[in-house]
Amino acid sequence: MRSASRSSGSARPRAFTSGSQTSWVGAGPWFPKSSLLKELRVRDLALVAESNVRFGPGLNLLTGETGSGKSLIIDALSLALGARGGADQVRHGAERASIEAEFDLVVLQREIGKRGAARVDGRPATPAQLREVGTNLVAIHGQHAHQALLDSDTQTELLDAYAAALEVRAAVATAHAAWVAAVSSLRDLDQLRSRGEREQEYLRWQLEELRKADLKPGEDEALGAERTATRHAARLAELGQQALDALREEGLTRAAVAIGSAASLDVRLAEQATRLGSLAEEMADVAATMRRYLELLESDPNRLEEIESRLAVLDGIKRKYGGSIESAIQDRDRLELQLGATEDLDSA
Repeated sequence: MRSASRSSGSARPRAFTSGSQTSWVGAGPWFPKSSLLKELRVRDLALVAESNVRFGPGLNLLTGETGSGKSLIIDALSLALGARGGADQVRHGAERASIEAEFDLVVLQREIGKRGAARVDGRPATPAQLREVGTNLVAIHGQHAHQALLDSDTQTELLDAYAAALEVRAAVATAHAAWVAAVSSLRDLDQLRSRGEREQEYLRWQLEELRKADLKPGEDEALGAERTATRHAARLAELGQQALDALREEGLTRAAVAIGSAASLDVRLAEQATRLGSLAEEMADVAATMRRYLELLESDPNRLEEIESRLAVLDGIKRKYGGSIESAIQDRDRLELQLGATEDLDSA
């Protein structure tokens, strides 16, 4: 790679890549000669182990064959000016790459690798600060920079500026943004209303389910007891009959009659006669109750199926509405009031 220099007066520092042949770094009328790039030092960047490139005043040309490293010099300068860099740009086998761009009045340094660093005149800085300083020092133009004129946004910007319509464009942009925000708010309101309608419909469905269940306090406990009795109806009938047969024996009744007769002869037996009489009456009442129980005792499989079906419905209701029949009844009453108030409000 060869370098040549020719003085062209005071100019803003520039760098240009022209594909396979020539790159140049120069200056423009924005800055004095004191802002010129003097030297670029590169170490362990891509394929470059170490390279120092010195620049003179005016026009500097970098020439060489394709792949000789002209574009790499521009890439190194871009990194020194705060461009994005990564560990993949470090030369194989090295831990980090370092670039130092020395201008007349300032030195920019950059390191990239696992741990990056940036400095301005030896003081720690960030890549953003390098870019801020570099904006006032160097303008880099690529071989396709003119293609920006083909970009529709660039064309619109130039046309609006030529027509002195930038203020009108800003006003239209503001109005359009307000319109977009209004449309978004309207959409949110529609979604909120739709969600409210869906929630109302769900509440109505819950109320209808609770009404259809026809809940009664304690029903599940009563049905549970009846289910147990129905399952063991045969054994209960056997035990009940044994008890009834024992109660039918007249030993207690005969004893009560005998003690009553004795009490008429000796008042000291009056209390015992009364107690035995009460026991005899109580036993007769228990026997009558047992007879009715045995008459009503059922072992009908159809009834057991009805009980199981009803308990399944009640268990489902309890799982959904608080764990008990009582809490489900409270939810039903609450929904009655809530939906009734909503319907009254809608009809008002």
